[in-house]
Amino acid sequence: MNPFSAIYYIKRNKARAISIIIMLACTAIVFMGGMYIDNINDVFAYAYEEPAQYALWVGSGNNNDINDEVRDFYQHQEEYLPESAKTHIGVDVRYADYKSIMGFNNGITVFFMTSKEDFDTFVRLTDILPEGFTLEDNEVVMSEMLANNWGVNEGDILSSTDDSTAHVALNSDMLVKKVLPLKGNQIYGWSSSFGIYSSLILSTTEEHAPTLAADLNALRTTIPEKYPHIQVYTNEAFIETAKEQTSMLSLFFLIVIVIVAVVFAITLNATFAAMYEKRKYEFSIYKAIGFSKFKLFKKVLSELAVMDGIGLLAGGTLCFVAVKVLNELLWSKGIQFIRPSVLGIVGTIACNVAIIIPVVMANMKRIKKYDVTVY
Repeated sequence: MNPFSAIYYIKRNKARAISIIIMLACTAIVFMGGMYIDNINDVFAYAYEEPAQYALWVGSGNNNDINDEVRDFYQHQEEYLPESAKTHIGVDVRYADYKSIMGFNNGITVFFMTSKEDFDTFVRLTDILPEGFTLEDNEVVMSEMLANNWGVNEGDILSSTDDSTAHVALNSDMLVKKVLPLKGNQIYGWSSSFGIYSSLILSTTEEHAPTLAADLNALRTTIPEKYPHIQVYTNEAFIETAKEQTSMLSLFFLIVIVIVAVVFAITLNATFAAMYEKRKYEFSIYKAIGFSKFKLFKKVLSELAVMDGIGLLAGGTLCFVAVKVLNELLWSKGIQFIRPSVLGIVGTIACNVAIIIPVVMANMKRIKKYDVTVY
């Protein structure tokens, strides 16, 4: 083995190398932080990942002028609908909450139909629920994730009582008829006790036009141009809104990365200072026999890079196991890591680069002072 290689040094100095690898592996905490922060958006967006199959419009505000605007649009909405989406059904929009992985409640927009015919139309013109699925008055179907999060099962009653335990305001008690493995947090149903204050815009036919999603998203602009107090939501709009609302969490995560990088850079630099004090004879000889600064730089960088790579691999493995275990433990509460965090991966890499660069520079500064004639 080449005695100048990083692996040779690590094998000859296992105890020191292992201590550094463990410290570098601990930077995986940044990845887990990213997993938690991204999970807020991921869980919300999970139900809306498919291209829009419907558009939901609601009135924003509650005064006489706005109410008149909503009523006027409800009567004339067909004039604004594209050829691909001519079906519309009245719905009652409510807001439901669910417990996030961080312990606080997040809100989602849900809607309920007011008749069996409208619910069956929704099922027929989308592929969200199984073909032919139907419900009776005051019944709902929920995703497994939301049911677990609320702690309800098939056959349970969602109470209309307005108290602190209610996750959604209802006009009447509703039966959880079915729990299905739908993506994310979803609930659908119908009740004749609901009023019609908004509308769902759906495909004209069961066979969706190729332009359906684009046409529905275009309504987000065309309708508010004439009716400024009407807001139109699609899957894409819900995801955009979620990203805007979680942008501050990303800023918080950036601050965490900086703090972790500074702490580990200082710690590692102190560790390497002690190590390189013991290696001053070695590097002095390297310089005496003619090794260039670039070759010494490569040696220092390669040693740290190899240890960092091993640390990242070890930390990544531990994170993978931790995520799997947490998913098993938390699923019964309707909480789950959906996917690997891009924010966490980028943050971990950025953190490690921010650690390695100053440590390498500090070590090169030390090496520069070494002189074989002194020792």
